[in-house]
Amino acid sequence: MTSTKKIFIIIFFLAAVFSSYGERLGLKGYQDFTIDFPEGFYVYDMTSDGKSIQLVSDEHPVNALLRIYNYGKYGSSRRCMDDSLSRLGIKAIPVEVDWRNQKCSFAVLSGTFFNGEHKGYAMTFTLPYDKGSIFFMTWCSKDKAAACDNIMASTMDSVCIDTGSYYEEGIFTKWKYPDRGQLVNIELNIDGKKIQTKLFENDDTINRYLVEREYQVLLTYSKSTKWKEAWQRYYRMIFKDTYKRLRIPAFDIYNALIPYCDDDTALAQKLLTWTQNMVYEREKTVSDFATANSILMGGGSDCDSRSMLLAILLTHMNQDTVIFISKEFSHAMAGFVSTHPGHSFTVDGKKYLMGETTGKGLTWGKISSDMDNQSKWITVQFP
Repeated sequence: MTSTKKIFIIIFFLAAVFSSYGERLGLKGYQDFTIDFPEGFYVYDMTSDGKSIQLVSDEHPVNALLRIYNYGKYGSSRRCMDDSLSRLGIKAIPVEVDWRNQKCSFAVLSGTFFNGEHKGYAMTFTLPYDKGSIFFMTWCSKDKAAACDNIMASTMDSVCIDTGSYYEEGIFTKWKYPDRGQLVNIELNIDGKKIQTKLFENDDTINRYLVEREYQVLLTYSKSTKWKEAWQRYYRMIFKDTYKRLRIPAFDIYNALIPYCDDDTALAQKLLTWTQNMVYEREKTVSDFATANSILMGGGSDCDSRSMLLAILLTHMNQDTVIFISKEFSHAMAGFVSTHPGHSFTVDGKKYLMGETTGKGLTWGKISSDMDNQSKWITVQFP
C-alpha cells in the first residue's frame, strides 16, 4: 500500500473502483490533482471522454460533479464558474477566494436545479502546468442540507490541486476564514532551551473549526462498515489543515535543537520527551482533540493530539512519520522511521518506531506489552 499522496485512481471506465485506503480520487494526466472524498462516494455517471464525472455517496444523500475544461477555454476562474453554473441552470453569486496562489471562484448554491430544491457549494480553479480548468460542486436536497452540510464542506476542503494542497487548508475553510490575523510571539521550553517563535493569532480558531467539523463527519460513520477508513481520513484532514500553521514553530524548534543532536532520532527523542511532559488534560469539546496551536500556547492535551503534533513537526523536519490509533485500547501513538533499535510496527515495508507521548521517560520503540498487537492498531499515513 503506497502513501495517500500516491493513491491515484485512474478513471477510464464507469466501472472504475476506489482504493480501499481512503477514497482519494485522481485522474491520469492531471498531476497531483486528487479529491480525498468522505467514505462512500463512487462514480455514478461519466461522459465518454472522461471529463465530466458525477459521483454519489452510498453513506449520505450527497452528490458531486467534476468537470474538466481544456487549457485556454476560460480566462479566469470566475468565467469558468459563471459558464458552468449557467450550463447547469443554477443561479448563484460567486466570490473570489485567494487559495493556492491563485484567484479561485467559490459559490454557495441554493435554489431549484436538477429538477428539485437543492443546496450545495461549487468551486473553480486553474490546474498547474496548463492542464486546464476545473469545476467541482457538491449538493443535496434542501431538506437534507442541514444534516449534510458538514459532509459537503468537508468534500470541498478535500480537493487538492497540487503538491502543496496536501499541506494546507482547503478552499472551504479559506473561504469561511480568510484572515489568519497577525503573528504573535510565544515561547517554548524544549530540552531546557527557551525557543522564541510565532503563531498566527487566528489559526487556533480556524483549526478548531476544522477539527470539530471533521469530527461531526466522523460520527456519521459510527455504525458504518467504513468506520476504520473514516478514522484515517479524519486525521488526514486534521494533518492537512494544521501542517502549514506550524511552519514557523517547526523551523524555529529545529534550528534551536539540531546543534545538540547526533542524528534525527536524537532530535525526535527530544520532541518525544517534551510531549511526554506536557499537561495531560482532556479537551472540553465534542471531538476531545486539542489543536496544535492550543498545545503550543500551553493548553492541555492527550494522546492523539500530541501524536498529531509530533508527527507534523517531524514531517516538517523531513522525517517519515505516521500515527497509530486503536479503538480497542482507546489510545494513539506517533511513529517514525529510524535505524535505531527498538520495537516497531511495519507499514509498507518500512519499520516505524512507536512513540508513546503520554508515558514519561520512555524512548522511541517502547510499547506496553499488552498493546503489542499491530492488528489492533490503525495506521494513519500522511503525504
